[in-house]
Amino acid sequence: MARLLCFYGLRLLKMLKDRNSKMKKLSKKLITVSIAQLLILLFSSVVLHAQDIDKIFANGEKAFASGKYQEAETSFRQVLEKDPDNYKVLRAQADTKIKLEKFQEAEMLLDKILAMPESRGRTILVFVKGNSKGRKAELVDETVMVLDESGYVDADHVDEDISQFVKDDAIGPVPHFRVFIMGSGKMELLPKSRHRIQYNGIPTATREQVTALKTVVQKMTISATQEKPTDEMVVINEGCFQMGSDLGGPDERPAHKVCLSSFKIGKYEVRQKFFQNIMKNNPSQFPGADLPTDSVSWEDARDYCQKQGHRLPTEAEWEFAARAGTTSEYYWGDAVIGKEANFCDSECDLNSRDANLKDGFKNTAPVGSFPPNPYGLYDMAGNVGEWVFDWMPVNENFYLISPEKNPRGSRPELNACSGVDCVGSYSITQKVNRGGSWNKKASEMRMANRMDSHFQLRSDGTGFRCAADMK
Repeated sequence: MARLLCFYGLRLLKMLKDRNSKMKKLSKKLITVSIAQLLILLFSSVVLHAQDIDKIFANGEKAFASGKYQEAETSFRQVLEKDPDNYKVLRAQADTKIKLEKFQEAEMLLDKILAMPESRGRTILVFVKGNSKGRKAELVDETVMVLDESGYVDADHVDEDISQFVKDDAIGPVPHFRVFIMGSGKMELLPKSRHRIQYNGIPTATREQVTALKTVVQKMTISATQEKPTDEMVVINEGCFQMGSDLGGPDERPAHKVCLSSFKIGKYEVRQKFFQNIMKNNPSQFPGADLPTDSVSWEDARDYCQKQGHRLPTEAEWEFAARAGTTSEYYWGDAVIGKEANFCDSECDLNSRDANLKDGFKNTAPVGSFPPNPYGLYDMAGNVGEWVFDWMPVNENFYLISPEKNPRGSRPELNACSGVDCVGSYSITQKVNRGGSWNKKASEMRMANRMDSHFQLRSDGTGFRCAADMK
């Protein structure tokens, strides 16, 4: 009996052990199934996320094309929340902001694009999501919809039935990147759900387009202000001075006495916000409401002043006002250290720069950024050269024959030369401009220095200020 009980006892223990083993296997299988199902859900959501982004962007483009700009703005914003450095979406959103007249927001988006490095070609880095090491590649197509037959779970780690179930469920048309992997020399289709790309910058053509668009946006911002010109004129009392310099170039000699009646002259160079308001255009290459108007012809300057009931100063008036009673090379002294005015300093891109000096501005500066002269006039040296009334003759030295009282240059009227009659005739086409500019060396800001250009030339280094007779 004891032997029989022992036999059945051992058998019962074996049955219980086998049962526990089967339960463990079943439990393990159930856990594996649960993990696989969870992976399926995660994968499906990632694929759906990638598809959703493309769909939202496409909806935004469609809304923009249909004139539904607020709807487009919402769509592009949603995409940028997930992909904030995509320059194509940034550009699309900037275009939308322009249509909605949100110019400052548009400019911020464009600035973000321009802050990106410039890329030569379509070189990118490809990353597997979750991996910080990228592969260098060339982007061929940004979005290709194809079947994803690669699966996403390693079949060696799950039961065969579950692996098949997972792979079959993952098959479907999903967005891919088509790229040429430089390391392997092969073309690959990479599912967006599991890969991300990083641009190495923006194409040169895109940078040029965005730069041009930013200029347009800045001028739109200026137009939106609708700020009318204020009468900022300084009275210059009558007086006499020595015009020119015996130490300067041939066109500055001889120094000679000039006496002028009282007149008024602009405290500042004409700002873009005023020019654009009156003339309904803005030719400036460096847009900004309080920057001096640049790239204006002599005729543009004359016409603006006339619309204001003013005129351009004569060359003698300009130098008298600029010197402000001083006899030094500049109205602050005989040397430039870099803080007196805006000229082509070490930050200037031109070969004419003064590499050892720095004034704080690469191009034009907002008017009034530097100390005024003793008469309270700003930027009479540097920033932009300023058109004056006078012609610049080449066949004679006007300084030798200049009248002492209120000289007005060698030719009093522009209509002595107009249209085709001016072509090729240097002596009657050059107008004087004074003061030096952001794109000239510091020495050209000397008070006696004279420059001249064709009266129809528009240069980004030339602007103006107005003057007026005393009433």
